[in-house]
Amino acid sequence: MIQSRELLQAIKAAKAAGKIIKANYQKGQVLSFKGSNERVTNVDLLAEKAILNILKKAFPSHSFYSEEAGKERKVSDYLWAIDPLDGTTNYTIMNPFFNTSIGLAYRGEPVLGVVYNPIQDELFFAEKGKGAFLNHTRIHVSTRAELSRAVIGACYGAKNQEAVQRAVRLYAKLKLQATRMTRQFGSAALELCYVAAGRIEAFEMSDLNAYDVAAGAIIAKEAGATVTDFSGKLFTLKARDILASNGIVHQELLKILDSGGSDHYDTS
Repeated sequence: MIQSRELLQAIKAAKAAGKIIKANYQKGQVLSFKGSNERVTNVDLLAEKAILNILKKAFPSHSFYSEEAGKERKVSDYLWAIDPLDGTTNYTIMNPFFNTSIGLAYRGEPVLGVVYNPIQDELFFAEKGKGAFLNHTRIHVSTRAELSRAVIGACYGAKNQEAVQRAVRLYAKLKLQATRMTRQFGSAALELCYVAAGRIEAFEMSDLNAYDVAAGAIIAKEAGATVTDFSGKLFTLKARDILASNGIVHQELLKILDSGGSDHYDTS
């Protein structure tokens, strides 16, 4: 397949960050906490620096939004949304479910994504209109139709206590109304890629940041996923929430996640 310069540079940056992450696995040091006790390690910062050095050199006119460095806005229709180490807590407790996530949006719409898990050496990537791939093999969403047998990933942006409380309510709804196989894996980008690869049927996240999902959203969409906000509107980086699914179970999940819905659970 023909890959754009943007994709090639994003893969290069993700691999550079992945090399740092893997080399420091089991040695990463927690430097500080932010928000609701969210961890930041020296590896987050080193990986971020490697990514930004590559992408800023290649695309000096583009805007950047990275988790640790923050926003660097320029007059540009292009925005790189970067999470150098998505799943930092997993990383610090030696749970190998984490990744580097690099997404590119054009006028708010994700158009390119690269997600790399260096421990498993799994590189997920996609460009708008070109399909989604795992290590150069094309991937597709699952065909499971029974919501009760589906596996769903759930996550939230830990901005404040209200956001956490909302996430807990949503998680309870999914666990009790949709499927008991609802899980909090701890790495949004990778969970979206698991939807893309047909490993799980859906993923939802509330109160998100752009860098959490920009890459995973386009990868899931290009693999055949339906990707919306909780109201069912097409997902953009302006959305507060995201639901990505194999499409078959999407409408059922939207009804459950509807923030205006009842908190009464049918456990019969």
